[in-house]
Amino acid sequence: MHTTPWLALQQRWQQVQQAPEAQACASPCMSICVMKTDTDECWGCLRSLDEVAHWSVYSPSEQRSVWQRIAQRVQSHFQQP
Repeated sequence: MHTTPWLALQQRWQQVQQAPEAQACASPCMSICVMKTDTDECWGCLRSLDEVAHWSVYSPSEQRSVWQRIAQRVQSHFQQP
């Protein structure tokens, strides 16, 4: 069984939700930069390559959208057997 940083991602997402809407969001990067071979998804932060590549140029609104997708991905991974 792999150890994942997804609980830490959930905590960071909670902090992002409490931040002002116009403020840039904290990066989801967990310094575990390994792309899963079966999906276009980083094992550490659950972002796609496109989301990782564009993070620094995304507006705060776009960053929040990425965070919302990450939150959904975390939930789907916890539901897997």
